[in-house]
Formats: sequence, C-alpha cells, structure tokens
Amino acid sequence: MDPFNTKTKPTTNKKPSQNFIEALKDGGDQPAAPAENFNFEEFLKLREKQIRHQEQARFEAFRREEKIVFSREKQRVKIEIQTLQTEIKKLAQESVGLVAEVEKAAFQAVVDPGVYHQNFFERLLSLIKLARKKIAESKTWLGLHNQRSQQRAYYWGQVKSSGTSFMLSGERTVSTQAG
Repeated sequence: MDPFNTKTKPTTNKKPSQNFIEALKDGGDQPAAPAENFNFEEFLKLREKQIRHQEQARFEAFRREEKIVFSREKQRVKIEIQTLQTEIKKLAQESVGLVAEVEKAAFQAVVDPGVYHQNFFERLLSLIKLARKKIAESKTWLGLHNQRSQQRAYYWGQVKSSGTSFMLSGERTVSTQAG
C-alpha cells in the first residue's frame, strides 16, 4: 500500500468489524467523522476566566506578603517605642540623682580655689542652663502632646459610646473643621 498514492480505492461492502484492530484498519476506508465545531467565543471566555483567576491569586499573594511586611514594621516600631520609653524612665530617675549631685557640688566649699575650679563651675552652670532650657521646651511639648492625647481619647470614647451620631453631628463638624 503506497501512502503517496492519491488514487481512490474502490469501495467494497464490508461488514462492520467486531475487533478494535480490524475497525482501525477498516477506518481508512470509511469517510472521516465530521470534526466537532470549535466554539471560539467559549474558548475565549474560559481563557479570560483562567487569567482573572491567576491575577486574583497573584494579587492575594501580594496582599499577604504586604501584610507580613507591614506587621513586621509595626512590631519593630512598637519595640523601638518601648525601648525609648524605658530609656526616658531611666533618664528621669537619673536626673533626680543628678539634681542631688549638682546641689552637693554647688554648696561644697572649695578648699584651694583656682582656675580649674572656676572653669568647672562655669561649665557646670552653662550645662545646667542648657539643660533647663531643653527641659522647659520638652515640658511644653510633652504637655501639649498629653493634652492632645486626652482630647483624642475623649473624642474616640464618645464615638465608641454614641456611634456616628456623635461623629457626624452638625455641631461637631463645625468645631472640627479647619480654617
């Protein structure tokens, strides 16, 4: 049998084959079954759905990663704040001891006064003046910070107890508007 032979074979009346192999052999003699109709629109819809699903999966993975990064950053900031607060507490406790030491140095009698003692007390005085200035600025800033924190706590406490009726009331809107 020549595969390049384009001549058509005469058709013979053959009985349908009972065996799979015989059916396969006889299949060349029978006309081919019509191919199923390919629905291109359905294929496009299916492909578009698959792409959307992949994009959504990528987006969700990105969101999870983003949440992890932000939670780590938030935890790091929280730990830094706690460290700074403990440092401030230590400094406040040490400053009480510093005040006592400065009082001792100021009221002690100098045995053999000299230039060394004069320089020491001048530097101590300038250090105390600078510290007093910084403490006054810090006191003002801390007072303002604490006042705002109390106001924020009051505001959100009212929102929590009254709900949006407090937050969206006309009087409240006018009092909180900028300008």
